[in-house]
Amino acid sequence: MNYEKQFRQIWRSIKSWVKFRERRENRIRKHLNEIRRGECEIRRDYDWIPLYFRYRQSDIPAQVTVDDRTWDDLEMDQVFARVDRTVSVIGRQYLYAMLRTYKSDLSGQEKQRLNALYSVFRTDVSLRDKIQVALYPLRRDVNAWLATLFYEDLPVKSKYSWLIYLCSGFFFLSIVLMIAVNPIFFFAALGMALCNLLINAFYGSRVFRRADLVSFATMLSVAAKLARIVSSSSICELDTLKSLKDFTARLNKKVFWLSLNEEQASDMAAVVYGFLNHFGLARLVIFLRVIDDLKKSIDKLRRIFEAIGSLDACIAVASWLQDLPASAIPSFNESNENGSTGASEIIDVDGMYHPLIENAVGNSFFLRGESVLITGSNMSGKTSFIKTVGINMILAQTVFVVLAERACLPRRIVRSSIKREEQVLDGQSYYSREIELLREFLNCDENRYLFLVDEIFRGTNTIERVAISAATLRYLTHRNIVLVTTHDIELQPLLANCARMFHFSEQVDGNRYYFDFILRDGPCHEGNAIRLIELKGYPPDLVTEARYLADNQRSPNPV
Repeated sequence: MNYEKQFRQIWRSIKSWVKFRERRENRIRKHLNEIRRGECEIRRDYDWIPLYFRYRQSDIPAQVTVDDRTWDDLEMDQVFARVDRTVSVIGRQYLYAMLRTYKSDLSGQEKQRLNALYSVFRTDVSLRDKIQVALYPLRRDVNAWLATLFYEDLPVKSKYSWLIYLCSGFFFLSIVLMIAVNPIFFFAALGMALCNLLINAFYGSRVFRRADLVSFATMLSVAAKLARIVSSSSICELDTLKSLKDFTARLNKKVFWLSLNEEQASDMAAVVYGFLNHFGLARLVIFLRVIDDLKKSIDKLRRIFEAIGSLDACIAVASWLQDLPASAIPSFNESNENGSTGASEIIDVDGMYHPLIENAVGNSFFLRGESVLITGSNMSGKTSFIKTVGINMILAQTVFVVLAERACLPRRIVRSSIKREEQVLDGQSYYSREIELLREFLNCDENRYLFLVDEIFRGTNTIERVAISAATLRYLTHRNIVLVTTHDIELQPLLANCARMFHFSEQVDGNRYYFDFILRDGPCHEGNAIRLIELKGYPPDLVTEARYLADNQRSPNPV
């Protein structure tokens, strides 16, 4: 009878454990589904998200990355947040670096590979779920500092490292002698404990820095799980992890002690672990013993880090694409070899739209080696349009996706002058800051840029603004493609031979006006500004005088 009772208790325990595992798995899957749909609140700390990108920047020429000003002008942090459906912190860092690094990919192989990955992750739900469940342990922010372990210089083993081994050995020897020989050795053990505490405080803190070694062991464990996933599709990231499976297992055994976490252990285990680490230098000794292995294997560790990040980032992009009203794989054309912007370089898009605007209006246009001057009233869509083009040019050359029904684009590095704030503290005006930035554009004499300029030279008087704007744009358009917005319709005839004219306009329907945000070909001949103030209830006499003054200014012989 007692056996039957014990059996029932064991059976209940097993059932309870199984139910706990089922509830946990259901909770994880629910969380992953929310992430894929973009419904999960994710805390994004931009102190650590760019870490991997910044480390890689030292190996990448500055001209093939999106510069800070353009990233800020185009609100790319918000675009990144829309795309970000990553599970792991490593994936989040990798996705950020993807969006900030242009890919030349002249053969088109990388474009085909990434789009094939997006397609696999959109259709093979089982494979996607297995990968994301495996990535789940790397979701915590503390894993962000893994990048410092792999991309900063590892600590140099001091020539006095033997003293650390000696101090650790003497401490444990004192404990043994105190117990087995004479209690008087307690004082020796106490002295060695104090000495080892000082070593931990001054040397150990420099050795370990911010890199969390618990996260390191977690990453190795995740890599091992991913390597065991079987896929009918050829995925190079999984193949990489499988090829490094034996290396991962060996290293995981060596760093097992370093992976133990005092905070997550039981009270007794935490006391024992802390005692051995702080007084016996166990953690420091083991790290010094494996540091040479880490240095020898740093390339393999980086490959593991990047394979994990790439899988997570590609699943995020695939999940984001499923929610978009339209997206396309861009085709690319090249500029002339002689360095000039030629007729072979085409921008041809259908229905291109902005990713941050709800129910955004898509615009279609065709350019053959031409720059663009865009006019129109405030809030009509001028600035949003050049941002739309800039964002899509970046997405096309980083993740090989455009938000359009179709797009044929040149390979161009995007640079912008959109947000220009007056700096009171350093005494710089709008105009002063803008001339400095546009001077940088003028010095970019290679035929490889797309410049976006919003309200060019708006901080100075009309006569000089028009003159300087015309001269500057003529110079820039000889070497690169420029999209510029302005309220100065006087620029239209001055730039007719070097820029294509487009405009946006508000629509007036009786006593109602609205913006349709549709790009229209040709110059803007007249505005509706006076009509709008009339509709807003300005005094009739004021409106009449405004019309009279406007007509006189348009006349070649004003009264």
